[in-house]
Amino acid sequence: MTEKIMVKKDNSEAATLPVTIETAENKAHISKQVARFVLPICTTINMNGCAAFILVTSLFVMQNGGIHLSIIQMIVWLFIAVISAVGNAGVPMGCFFLTLSLMSGLNVPVNIMGIILPIYTIIDMIETAENVWSDSCVAAMTEKDNG
Repeated sequence: MTEKIMVKKDNSEAATLPVTIETAENKAHISKQVARFVLPICTTINMNGCAAFILVTSLFVMQNGGIHLSIIQMIVWLFIAVISAVGNAGVPMGCFFLTLSLMSGLNVPVNIMGIILPIYTIIDMIETAENVWSDSCVAAMTEKDNG
């Protein structure tokens, strides 16, 4: 008897984890031990797409909100974006709401983010693709190092 698994179509990295593991094992020939250890960890902490979105969106919103930022402040925001992305939930639109909360905590006019909202679904898909690709690269590099 064959079993069919129904997976809800979702554009979050956590939702793609089973497919990512299966693809890493079957197509990239990464061992089960490496794929099943590295990929779940990467899904949690390797959020490059989200960090990039937080940084670019934060700088855009602050500068269009009339806040002048020095180079040092932009570098600080780089670190804030990376650290915040690690703590982000792996759900659709998680980065948008995380950025929204960071901006509202600084009393920045968040209504500017309304410009991004209509196209955010596309941006979120790109973020997810970037995160899954980078997770797979980390698994492949780990496999190669373990040789």
